[in-house]
Amino acid sequence: MALDILGITERRQTPRFAVDLSVDVVLEDGTILPVKATNISSSGLLIYCDSWVTDEIEPRGIQSHSVSHIRFKAIAELNIGDVTKKLYARCRITSVQRMSQDEFRLNLAFVDFENGSESVLDAFLDTFLQKKTVIKHRA
Repeated sequence: MALDILGITERRQTPRFAVDLSVDVVLEDGTILPVKATNISSSGLLIYCDSWVTDEIEPRGIQSHSVSHIRFKAIAELNIGDVTKKLYARCRITSVQRMSQDEFRLNLAFVDFENGSESVLDAFLDTFLQKKTVIKHRA
């Protein structure tokens, strides 16, 4: 579903929420790479990583070769109220941007979830929605 507002098409299907999350990217060979996520939605994550991490993800060059085939697991601890639960999500890269000589931004889409952690993600995202204030207009 895409919104069309004043001729501008919004491709995002779900709202994104700003976060500062430590995420472990687990490659197919078991290599664990620490990265930072700056936003999250029910459909994916935005992570930042350095050139060393991007070289581990795609040794041939993350910007010069197709990354759509790359799959890995993202593991993050999500605070839900007073409880911390783990998110285990299989991801694919949807886009890559080089931000500087040593920093890359990767948009990840969730492909599937392990250990019932889709419900963990839903509960985490609900904490953002609960913080919103709804102002009702009087008629």
